[in-house]
Amino acid sequence: MESAISANEVFANLPQTRVIRRATNQLTQLFKNNSHNLTNGIAKKIVIIAALGGGAYSLLKYYKKSSSNKSTGSGLVIDNNSNKKPQKRNVTRVDGVFFRRLGKIIRIVIPSLKSKEFMSLMYLTALLLARTMLSVTIAEIAGKNAQNLVARKWKEMREGVLKFALVSIPASFVNSSLKYETDMLALRFRKRLSEHVHREYLEGVNFYKASHLGGADRIDNADQRVTSDIENFCNSLSNLYTTVFKPVLDLVLFTRKLVGVMGWGSPMLMFGYFLVSGTLKRLIMPPFGKLTAKQSELEGNYRTVHQRLITNAEEIAFYDGSTKERQIINLSFGDIFKHSTYVSYLKCLVGIFDGFLVKYCASIVGYGCMVMPIYFGIKGAGGKDSTELTKDYIRNTQLMVALSQAIGQLVLLGNKITAMAGYTSRVSELLEMIKQIKERGTSVFQIVPEDETSQLTNPNTPISDRYDSGSDLFQWLEEWRNRSEQIRPIKRSLYVQNQMATVIGGGKFVEGDFIKFEDVSIVSPEGKLLVQDLNFQVNPHQNVMITGPNGSGKSSLFRILGELWPLHCGTVIKPRKEDILFVPQKPYLVLGTLRDQIIYPHNFEDMKKLGVTDDDLQHLLSTVDPNNTIIRQWNWDDVKDWFTALSGGQKQRIAMARLFYHRPRYAILDECTSAVSDEVEGKIYETCKTLGITLFTVSHRQQLRAYHDYQLLFDGRGGWEWSKIDHNDDHLKKPLSYK
Repeated sequence: MESAISANEVFANLPQTRVIRRATNQLTQLFKNNSHNLTNGIAKKIVIIAALGGGAYSLLKYYKKSSSNKSTGSGLVIDNNSNKKPQKRNVTRVDGVFFRRLGKIIRIVIPSLKSKEFMSLMYLTALLLARTMLSVTIAEIAGKNAQNLVARKWKEMREGVLKFALVSIPASFVNSSLKYETDMLALRFRKRLSEHVHREYLEGVNFYKASHLGGADRIDNADQRVTSDIENFCNSLSNLYTTVFKPVLDLVLFTRKLVGVMGWGSPMLMFGYFLVSGTLKRLIMPPFGKLTAKQSELEGNYRTVHQRLITNAEEIAFYDGSTKERQIINLSFGDIFKHSTYVSYLKCLVGIFDGFLVKYCASIVGYGCMVMPIYFGIKGAGGKDSTELTKDYIRNTQLMVALSQAIGQLVLLGNKITAMAGYTSRVSELLEMIKQIKERGTSVFQIVPEDETSQLTNPNTPISDRYDSGSDLFQWLEEWRNRSEQIRPIKRSLYVQNQMATVIGGGKFVEGDFIKFEDVSIVSPEGKLLVQDLNFQVNPHQNVMITGPNGSGKSSLFRILGELWPLHCGTVIKPRKEDILFVPQKPYLVLGTLRDQIIYPHNFEDMKKLGVTDDDLQHLLSTVDPNNTIIRQWNWDDVKDWFTALSGGQKQRIAMARLFYHRPRYAILDECTSAVSDEVEGKIYETCKTLGITLFTVSHRQQLRAYHDYQLLFDGRGGWEWSKIDHNDDHLKKPLSYK
């Protein structure tokens, strides 16, 4: 403002002639215009700097958040291998191991020079050669057309346009054929590799060893590796060939062409630039190979939790575990979401760097390459007229663009190779593990000390289940029964109470404190009548033993009781769904901690709401595991694949401890004590009586009749018989028989 006033004072002191007034007006107007432009320029710079700063701050903040969260997962363990120390084969890098593995797989997908895969590869090579030659021809035609246009040679211009139209026909065919042949090559690779894996994996009982024997050679997520990982690897391998061969071919041909018209200076400048940018890129390149392998592993885990849900659907439905399973599935998907978000963020950063170096900076270097021949007069460029320079400019521009794209693709090749390294690692591990599993068939298992539990007793002496006669366990169980009654309203609040199921044209369910079937017919989903006009009533503390041949309707009765099947006809009076617990022969073990196995479908927060502690769980577990072998071997917070970590007897003990934790009014035991000792089995039934749990037991074992009051016998032909068990009758000592 002070500058403007002093300028006006100076103009006022000058003689006021027409010339001076005109000059004064022009200078004032010029000052105003420049001041306005200066203000706009500064404002634009401030806006740009603020935007860049804000973006950098946001990226930095997100990077810190991603870095702090990238190592955190849901805690789910799908297989035991995740708890072992990482092995060398799990390291994913582009090194000698990667190239050796890749070479082995290539020998599988291209077994000989006469194979269809090799012929397809040669055809793809011919198409790539044709595409490069067509690109050179199109560049020459475009340069001549520009020259004729500037020189106004309309006849030559029409001929050039016609040539361009004719060349575009084979160019379109070649471009489309390249895409088709690349996809077909990937499909042939997948067919060859999949057949090889199927032949090895399904040879003998390898598929059983892979999923059941465990150990370091156990294949995790075999379905994911055989399906998705092989598909992704074959697609990457097919695209990698075109990504490598075409840029190398373009590099040779376009460099040779440019040297002929521009000399060595311009191509060498371009090579030097990309060498520097490639070195910088290598320094900042994230481990995409490792991240890709981790992505495949997480996808496999997500598929596995869904498969577990399908495989154990009936047990989960009986436990009413849909809420817990939804939490597990959401956690598994959350791992995928976090990992994919982090990988996308890294790709965004690398993409910014790639775009800046490969696209924009390369264009700046390209201008320098175009100027060099004209400025230094290389190849006679200094004496050419405007039409010839126009021709050279258009032609050289297209050649330089093609060359820079080829070099850029080679620079970016590291991204694809590192991503492919992840798939190569997954597929190679599958092949290597299958090979080791095949060799295991001729070798015995090595005895290794499991843990401190194995040292507590003499390994040559079988462990017997002995209960301490002086233990106060009975008194504690009485206290647990009273506590369970007090917290039962809280337990019920944890469940989503649904209305009793009703079927249009079928029977009806009625809520009550006892179980009663009135004129109920059990019909299977296939329409087979299993039991007709079933009538019985079970009051609390009246245990029932259910027997009958296979397929007679024993388990179907419980599916009706659990409201899994619709009621065909009649009336069923039963307690609330959470007051009935089903314990199958093969208990369902949830993904999670040892504590989760006992309290399922509750979670740790639900357990705390109920006022239950780990000491309470230990008391419940010691009821069925008097030697405390489970709790000595693992801690409550240990996370493992419990299906493989626990033995058959331990699984059944866990299931019975789960029964005592929930303490329902009624329990259904389906051959769930077959793998425990007689002493533990007797203790289980005594504990159920102490806790006031009324039992439905499916079993054919004679000694279990002593713990029951009634017997329900199915004959397998739709008939049934309800009878009271006489504990003084001699027939209790005889095996059960069907009528």
